[in-house]
Amino acid sequence: MQAAFLMAVYVVTTIVVQLLGFAISEVVGKQWPNTGLTTFLVLFMAAFGIAWPISVLIAEFAIKKAGFVVETEQSAGASQRGHYAKKPT
Repeated sequence: MQAAFLMAVYVVTTIVVQLLGFAISEVVGKQWPNTGLTTFLVLFMAAFGIAWPISVLIAEFAIKKAGFVVETEQSAGASQRGHYAKKPT
């Protein structure tokens, strides 16, 4: 369920970052018309990478604020495979 919440937060965060990128490219396009499209394309592609860490932080904060433990591959997967057992000496 936490993964679905993270993906929903990512979609919303990506939309917000895309809108910010569009606004910035419009301002740049009005000042320097030749660079408006380039600015838009760079910000459009960068928005997907920028939105992911932001959405992870938002989702982790919301999950912790709701009183749940954040599930990670390390926390769930390692305990199921018995990695916490003592190694033979």
